[in-house]
Amino acid sequence: MGNQYVKPQRTGNSPYTRSGVPPPALVKTGDKPLHRVNDRMSLELHMADERVRASGLSPAEREWRKKWVHDQHLHADEPVVVDAVHRQLNPIRIAYRLPWDKFYLHYLKPTFGVYYGTAVRVTVPKLLMAFVVVQTAYYYWKYEVKDWTHLRGLESMPQKEVIVNAPAIESKFPGLMDKGLANPSKDDYYTPTFNKRTAYLDVGETKRPW
Repeated sequence: MGNQYVKPQRTGNSPYTRSGVPPPALVKTGDKPLHRVNDRMSLELHMADERVRASGLSPAEREWRKKWVHDQHLHADEPVVVDAVHRQLNPIRIAYRLPWDKFYLHYLKPTFGVYYGTAVRVTVPKLLMAFVVVQTAYYYWKYEVKDWTHLRGLESMPQKEVIVNAPAIESKFPGLMDKGLANPSKDDYYTPTFNKRTAYLDVGETKRPW
């Protein structure tokens, strides 16, 4: 402004202007867009009016637009979930999943809803399979231990324990350590069942005439 500035004469009492004249009232009183043509914050502007959007269309284009608008309204049964579209399963997976899928459709989903029913459907079969695997491994580890009679089964080798006060225990409890600790040397490093075998046991003189 420099030296050419001349303070205007005050004609009002408004503290927001130099002249004292209050500023004009705003049409927009909030942050929400009014969706009007003169609203600069509106993203729709003149396109908010359907007549403006449809101006210049031929009758055929208007018919196509009408069909498109009607297509946006879904049926009460939509969306329809088709398993063949969302899950591409081979016949083997379909066969072993069939019992739980039927149980899910007829009981879990109507009873617990989609979310909790699906959670039960996914979690419980996996827990059952894990339980069967653990029990099978435990059975083979306990009852099918590998020995000299067959090659199948699990082979376990006990770790030799180091006992610091072994002489004191042996003097106080004679023979306790031999009974309580695994000692492969007393079985000539064979399995304990090897000395109890009956296949090649000497049964004495035969009583057969030949």
